[in-house]
Amino acid sequence: MLIGRRIRLIVTCGLVLGLVSVAPAAVTWDFDNSDNNPTNGYTVDTVMLEDGIIVGDKLIQFSEVTTAKTQGTVAPGADAINVRGIRYAGVGPDGWEYGLQFNGGWSAGGLEIADTTLHFSVEIIEPELSDGWLIHDNSLGLSAYAVSDTTNGGIVSVSENVYVADPALVQPGSPDNEPVANKFAYYRTDDDKDLFDEAEFAPVPKIWIIKDVVANGGDLTTGVAHLSEFTQTFSQVPEPATMTLLGLGGLGVLLRRRRR
Repeated sequence: MLIGRRIRLIVTCGLVLGLVSVAPAAVTWDFDNSDNNPTNGYTVDTVMLEDGIIVGDKLIQFSEVTTAKTQGTVAPGADAINVRGIRYAGVGPDGWEYGLQFNGGWSAGGLEIADTTLHFSVEIIEPELSDGWLIHDNSLGLSAYAVSDTTNGGIVSVSENVYVADPALVQPGSPDNEPVANKFAYYRTDDDKDLFDEAEFAPVPKIWIIKDVVANGGDLTTGVAHLSEFTQTFSQVPEPATMTLLGLGGLGVLLRRRRR
């Protein structure tokens, strides 16, 4: 009887250890180590398999990628879209703000449309979350594109809706089902373009994004529209309580200096 209990305990521990050993862990984008920041980035399906990608103080997780296209177009799916971590100097716990660069290859000829929709979430991770940092802004920009001979309708664009709750889980009509921000970046011609868009919202620890990427070749058979790269960044701020503490700390330093 005792032997049987020991065997069951050993088997149970083995199963638990086995589950722990194979549990997925998010990819970490390390700007200072080339082994963890490959030149071509990671495909979205790899990021999905690894349960997300950590870029700086943020965890980004993709939940769904779908495509819709007419014959002859290229609308990449999760296995053909690469993402790379990016950063730029800004307001943040370490002096940086972080995001992703997307590389794909959306291409459509005349009378054709290529369309990819991406669902993903972005959240502040520890220790920055406990330190009071929250997401309050995100931006969108086109960086590699071409449109020619398309006349009416020819366009490459990226649009998105930002939510503070997972839109796949909330009830339709609920306030959480309404986006807190919308963005649209596009190119038609040199005279008709808006390559960058950004929006602020009330600071939150996590957001969900539904992004739509389109290449439309227009209404002429000679038209060509191509989009191969765009970027996405996220800004953060300290929550009010943290800002108050920082202000009090700064005031204390100033008073000590005056006393000296």
